[in-house]
Amino acid sequence: MPTWNKLIISEILVVSLFAASPCFSAGLDKLSKNKPEAPVSKTTTNSEATKPTQTIVAPTEKPTPVVPPPTTPKAAPLNKKAQEADDDEEAAPAQKPAAAKPALVQSQMSKSLEGRLSLATSLGWAVVKPANGTWIGIGASDISARWRESHKGDGKVFITARYAPVAGVWTVDNRDYDTTLHGIFGGAEYQKPIEVMGAPTIKAGVELGYMLVYAKPQDEAEAADDVKGGKVNLAIGGGADWDILNGKVKVGPFARLHIVGFTIVNVGGSINFVF
Repeated sequence: MPTWNKLIISEILVVSLFAASPCFSAGLDKLSKNKPEAPVSKTTTNSEATKPTQTIVAPTEKPTPVVPPPTTPKAAPLNKKAQEADDDEEAAPAQKPAAAKPALVQSQMSKSLEGRLSLATSLGWAVVKPANGTWIGIGASDISARWRESHKGDGKVFITARYAPVAGVWTVDNRDYDTTLHGIFGGAEYQKPIEVMGAPTIKAGVELGYMLVYAKPQDEAEAADDVKGGKVNLAIGGGADWDILNGKVKVGPFARLHIVGFTIVNVGGSINFVF
């Protein structure tokens, strides 16, 4: 067969294939559309299968809470001692009342002695002017007792007894003596309360006594006759006392002037105990 015939046949075949290909494609498409689709299997995991479904509930009105009735609290159990105390209180009416203790009856003598005796002590300073020489004071104190003799209205009269030592250095004729004047006094004192300055009790008294001289020479030589013996002394004075501890203790200042034998000015403070 000549060559040009072969070429013509080949071209016819190619053209026929190109022309037939659209028809073949359309047939395949039609066939695929008519073929039923296979069901798709949905596989789920265990976690998705077991997951609970959440249900959304529409909000409703809030219910009114029901209040339970109040309960009476139970009484705490009593301990043994409290129980015994309650038993004793219940049994108390059945017991006989205890006999009342007899009141202490104050005797007539104790009543008469109450508030009559008092003891006092004081501490102060004394300036002494002897008849001879000069005096340098060291200090003064006393111990005294008072007995209430009479009581008329607010005023009280006391009998007093007092021991009052006064210490100092006495210089006579250029010789120094360590000297103590031992005073022993007895007298009377009047006391009366007033309504000013805290309502103290004012007091005034007079005493007569004897001043015994004890003088020791600092040069260890024999003492001169001028510093030996003693002298009678008169003392007048007064002061004020304030009550503390329901009037059983009194404190206050005082001042005294001694004249005649020795001239002494004595001031200080005292404390008085009333029995």
